[in-house]
Order: sequence, then structure tokens, then C-alpha cells
Amino acid sequence: MDRRKFFKLVGTASGGVISGACGKHAEEIIPRLVPDEEIVPGVESWHPSVCQECAAGCGTLARVMAADREIEIDGQPARQLVAALKKIEGNPADPVSGGRLCARGHAALQSLYNPDRIRQPLRRKGVRGSGEFEPIPWETALEEAATSLEAALSADPRKIVYLGRPHAGTRSANISRFLEALGAPPAKTVGVADFAVEREAARRAYGWEGIPVYEIQDATAVLSIGADFLGGWVSPVLYSRRYGHMRQGRRELRGRLIHAESRFSLTAWNAERWLPVRPGGELDLALGIGHALVQAGLALAEEDVPPRVLKAFRDADIQDLADSSGVSVDAMREVAADLASASAPLVVPGASIVRENSVDAVVAASALNLLLGRVGAAGGVNPPAIADSEIPFSRFSSAGWMQSLADAALVLLDGVNPAYNCPSSREALNKAGTIISFSPFLDDSAAYADLILPDHDPLEREALAVPLVTPVPSLASSRAFVAPLHDSRPTEAVLAGLAEAVGRPFEQLTVEAGLEAVHAGVVGGATTDRDDFVKASLDAGGWNGERSAATSQGRPDFDEFTRSTRVEGLVFQAYPSVPFGDGSGANRPWLQELPDPTSSAMWGIPVELDARTAQSIRVSNGDTVHIESAHGSIQAPVYVNPAAIPGVASMALGQGHRVYGRFASGRGANPMEVLGDLRERSTEATALGPVPVTIAKADPADRLIQFSRQDRDAPPHRI
Repeated sequence: MDRRKFFKLVGTASGGVISGACGKHAEEIIPRLVPDEEIVPGVESWHPSVCQECAAGCGTLARVMAADREIEIDGQPARQLVAALKKIEGNPADPVSGGRLCARGHAALQSLYNPDRIRQPLRRKGVRGSGEFEPIPWETALEEAATSLEAALSADPRKIVYLGRPHAGTRSANISRFLEALGAPPAKTVGVADFAVEREAARRAYGWEGIPVYEIQDATAVLSIGADFLGGWVSPVLYSRRYGHMRQGRRELRGRLIHAESRFSLTAWNAERWLPVRPGGELDLALGIGHALVQAGLALAEEDVPPRVLKAFRDADIQDLADSSGVSVDAMREVAADLASASAPLVVPGASIVRENSVDAVVAASALNLLLGRVGAAGGVNPPAIADSEIPFSRFSSAGWMQSLADAALVLLDGVNPAYNCPSSREALNKAGTIISFSPFLDDSAAYADLILPDHDPLEREALAVPLVTPVPSLASSRAFVAPLHDSRPTEAVLAGLAEAVGRPFEQLTVEAGLEAVHAGVVGGATTDRDDFVKASLDAGGWNGERSAATSQGRPDFDEFTRSTRVEGLVFQAYPSVPFGDGSGANRPWLQELPDPTSSAMWGIPVELDARTAQSIRVSNGDTVHIESAHGSIQAPVYVNPAAIPGVASMALGQGHRVYGRFASGRGANPMEVLGDLRERSTEATALGPVPVTIAKADPADRLIQFSRQDRDAPPHRI
């Protein structure tokens, strides 16, 4: 093969023409005996893409180069030329990523090339949950799926339950169209990492649709309450960039950060001051700081605060709030004074660890921005660049998903893992009429499915995504630029085929059509050419608009604040892991090898205990403990955290999968087994604690592997 033909072939492969089938094009095959030095290396090309490891929607660039893989033709070994993805980077033109990317985004390659990917449709042959399946052809799988769908439609379409990811884009739009065509209820998500708390709080506090934009980069003093924005909250890449500018991007001006959370998170590590708040005491802390501002006459814009909220601040018993939150009265007053004296103060409220009253806590903390006059100001809090109602896509709600699942005749699972994130759902999954999963991996929930119709990897399919939060109106887009490795199919096309098969067709929304809808409804079709807009957006990897200077005027809807009841004794809480998020990243070995920011643990997650608790049960780093609540129990290795709050045990999500491939199955423990079915009161989002527990030393089980065993503080740990 000459050099020109080779490069032509590589260019074709990058366009998505080469498939995994053997013998389709003779020039794609290289005899295996050709020496390596005679294979001409390819040239790199970069293709815009969208990171879909979380809902942040970072725009990326994928590096594609020529490669070869070993195949067999008529029993003889041969090499096949393929276009291989070598690297993923942030897209510098994307306003969210700005050319940066987190570890989960870089590890997306290990989803595409994961050896445990499902390579063709599967049918269950064992009992539900066993993970025993047999391969079947697509034609058979689609016929069986259509038969199940038709039966569910004939019985009661209201008992069709679709559980999907909380992402907005063409995929969510097509799912909604599919369900509307069937007459089935709207899709739901499972309440983990959907940030429903922040959305509901923004609606109540500011009257905005979507998640507010916090201008950290232009603030001079930032107080974050419950929002681990440097860890995994909302959009860590965007806010890490903004934090860096606040700290070092302005000559002779270095912004200050105060962080309040119930554990020493990554954001707490980087703050000048950490306020160790009792789990569930975030509302009390916000009320206490608000009281201190009002009482001392430090509130700069009392007239902007609704009277009932102002009264709640004024009438609060600050000593009682200090006792219940674990933060002293002096600390509350000092923080209030710091905010009032700053030229551009900002409060960033959130619920990285969701509580039963998290909406009230975030609303109260949001009201502090009203008191300080920071709503709509430079370096303050601003409305979403695009309101949820302005875009032709939807995000799924988690409200009532468990009840829907309990009554389901047909369950469609798409990118979520309820059996892991909410172990109490396993009983409902076991009793459901028919379960169809679109997962490209056999995970805890897919193990309960009757059929698995594997989806393409995100890097193999087109996408149009709406970021969770963005500084300017923007969308991230991607064409399909490489061919699928295996015999998978895009779920949107499968849904369209199933709807056609049962006589309920719908028009599938493509990326191009989605951009056309945005052009007409958001951009203003009269001023720009539609085709030029679509082409430019696809070439650039998305569309970036201009933010309006006007502040969105909404109608706040404040309710009475409901304080939580203090959970006495030793309590347990879970939190989203930096590398694994809600647990979906656990099957990537790169992420398993990434040291935990606190304990430096690798290939496992320990439970964090304070030194006093560890001493009382006579355990030290690496010992195994048995943790038990009224809901369940687990065993885990211990990390004695010098910064842990006394009486609070914390553990990250991510490990403890029963079924999730060779890198994650049977590794570690799932903290959700201990938490039970806790819910946030207003949104029904999954709450992550606290629950009372007993902890005792157990026989050694999982070994604690640490990148470094040396803590910054040598024993005895200082509290």
C-alpha cells in the first residue's frame, strides 16, 4: 500500500466509514506478516466532541490517529487499519471547559476501549440480578423488545417507566418524543447528581429556571456553603478555572475563600478558612450568618429581601443555631463581617451532600446574596445564561421515580444504575414485568434486565448537549467521527425503530435539527443564515452566544424554613467521589489508580473517621471496621482523617458494585447500603445522610492501598 492511499484510508476512517466487519474493503486489511517498520504511521486529526461523563457538558477535542488491530480472516491472522482515539482534551473555544478537562473526562477513552463493553444484544438466561446472559442477533432482540412494548401499551401505557440520565440535549429530546408518541409518562432520573436541589432553590430564591451562575472569578470574598465546587459540584472544570482567576488572575488582588461543609473536601483544602458544620446543619449556619448581618446593620440591601425572610433572619436565636450547626457564634459573626467588608462578596450555596432539608438550606444561603446586594452584580450571582424554558430540550425529574418503578410493567434503563445508587430499588426491579437496558456495560441494574440493547459509546455517536451552567448561552456538539467498535446501536435510533414497530412513530431529532431549532428560537433566525449557523456550530464543536446585560426578573417564592432534627451519636454520611462521581466511573482503571485527594487511597475507598472515634474503637489506618445502621451494613477499611469532624464518619461513592466488569465488580463497599432510602423533602432527590450508626473493629478484609501513607500531621492527630 502506498503512502497516499494509506492517508486517504485514515481520513476515511476518521470520518466514520470504517467498520469492525471483516472483508468489506480489501484495502483495509494488512497481512500480519508485514514488518512494523513498513506500516506508515498516521497523522493526527482533532475532532470536536462532548464529554458526557457528567451533566456539566464540557466541550472537548478528540485526537484521532491511524492504528491497526489484529483480526482473523478465514482463521488466518491479519491486521486491520482503524482510526484510533488517542487522547481527549478540553476545547479552548468552549466557554465551560476553556481547553481544560477533569480526570473523568480524560478517562472517557477507557469507556470506549473497555474490554468489558457489551458487544451485541443480550438476553437474560439466569435469574434476575445474576448477570447471566446469552448473545442474540439484533433482529431477534428488537422483535422481542417490540413485543414487550406492545404488550405494555395494550395493558396500560402509564406503567411504562423510562429512567435516564439528568442530561439535556438531543438525546433527552428524543426520549421525550418517544414517550409522548407512546402516551407514556415523562422520563425520570434516579435523583443522584441531578442537582434538583439547586434548581428548586433558584426558583424559590430568585425566580430563575435552571442553576445560577456564580461569578467567582470577579469576587473578592467567597463563602461556599455545602458546595464542593472544586470537587464534583455542578461544573468543577468551569469553577476550578474561575477559582484560579480569583486567586492568581488579578494583579495585587487575591480573593479569599471560606468554605462550610461537613467534611474536609477538596474545596475545604483550598480555603483560607473551613467551617466544620454538623451534617444537616447547613440551614442553621446560613440563618446564623444572616442574623449576624442584620443584627449588626451589615446588610447592604435589606430592601431586596422579602419581609418573611428578613423576619426569619432577624428573629433567629443565633446561640441555638450555633449549637445545632456546630459553628460558634463568634465564627458566624466573623464571617458576616468579612462578607460585609469585602468590595465584591459572594455566597455560593449548594448541596454536594444532599440532606432531607437541602432546598431550605440552599434557599436561606441564597438569600444572603440578596442581603449583600450581590444578585445580578459583577462578581455576584447571575441567572442561567439560557433558561430551561428557552431551549427545545428537557432534563428529567426524579420526583416519584421509586413509586413509578414499584408499579412498572415495562422498565427502560438508560445510563442510570438504581440498583447501586438506591439499593432499596432492587426489590422493585426484581418484580417489574419486563426490563430493557441500553447500557453498554453489564452493571448492577443491567443485571436485572431481560434484554440488553447496547448503546454506542458517547465517542461513537453524535451529540448536542446543554451545559448545566455556562457563562454565556452555549451548546456543545459533536458529529460521529469514528465507526463503532462493536455491534452496538445508538439508543435514539433503537427507540425510533421500536416506536415504528408498534405503530407509534415519531420524528427523531438529529443534532442538525436541534441546532436549527436553537437558531430559530434562541439565536434569532432573521439575523443569521440557518445553514451557515449549523455548519459553523458543528465545525467549532458547539455554539456560543452573547449574554444579555439585563438581569432576569423572576418571582421569588420563599417558604418557611424547616430546620432538621439533630441526629445524635455517631453518624454516617456518603458523598460523591472526585474520580467516580455517582459510581459510574468505577470501571475505568485510570480512575481506580487515581489517588483520593484526602486519603490518597487507590483501588479502594476507606471510611473516614476522626482520631477520637478511631481511638475509642481501637483502630488505625488500614484496619477494617463493620458499619451498621437500621438500613444495612458494610465493611470497609479505615482512614483516620486528622480533619474529620468528631462523631462523623464519611465515605465516598464509587466502590461496592456487585456487577460492573473486571475493574469494579466485588471491589470495596457501597455506602448506600447503610443510608437506606433517604429523600430530600421538596425534590425527592436521594439524600446522602446523616444516619446513626454503630462502628466496630472487624477482621481484616479489603486492604487499604495508599499512594502515600504519610499524613501532613504526624500522630497524635490534632483536632
